[in-house]
Amino acid sequence: MKNFNKQANVNKLLRTDHDDDDDGDFVGSKTTLGYFMKQKVATQYTVTIDEAFTEPSYYRGVVSMLMGASEEDTVIFLINSPGGRLSGLLTLLEGVNMTEATTLAVLVGECSSAASMFALHCDQVFVSENATMLCHNVSYGTNGKGSDVLAHVNHVAKTSEKLLRSTYLNFLSEKEVLELLNGQEIYLDSDEIKARLEQKQKATADQEQEPEPEPEAKVKRTKLKAQPKEPLL
Repeated sequence: MKNFNKQANVNKLLRTDHDDDDDGDFVGSKTTLGYFMKQKVATQYTVTIDEAFTEPSYYRGVVSMLMGASEEDTVIFLINSPGGRLSGLLTLLEGVNMTEATTLAVLVGECSSAASMFALHCDQVFVSENATMLCHNVSYGTNGKGSDVLAHVNHVAKTSEKLLRSTYLNFLSEKEVLELLNGQEIYLDSDEIKARLEQKQKATADQEQEPEPEPEAKVKRTKLKAQPKEPLL
């Protein structure tokens, strides 16, 4: 996870009382997710996700921006989403996981399902008083031959378990992750989200400070000399 020095810089980034009222230049079209770009010493991008995640092609512009952003840049995601398609989520996650920029998720309302997974992959998460979060397992369907359906179901189940475990590590307990995998849902209000984010941050910091285990000492193996054969009588 990239370092970002935190509250003062974040407050400055999220201010709405800038010297000018210009939100920056809008980049996008009617068919793809757009974003505002404001050129400063570094570039700040603001992406609003206020609808369900959809097909991967919808995110090609934002993914390209993320891939081209530098370490000095900041990308702010304003999230108010019910979730949506796994394929769209995975596409956007690739951009977030590979970008050199600092990514900030700001929960301004509903943050459910795929939206919660996306937010927790950002470098920092900020929670408004009206924010809510819903965590649950991936829902999916397929059709075709019985063997094909079974193979697809097994593949999606394996992929979704891996994604759930990596996303909710230190945010949910192991018991809660197992409950998600068994089809249960977990609802959180803004205070609960904040408490779990603090818990996740502390656990992650503790893990980073743990000393690496020392390599095991090599045991010197002594070759046993072959015993002389007992002479035959």
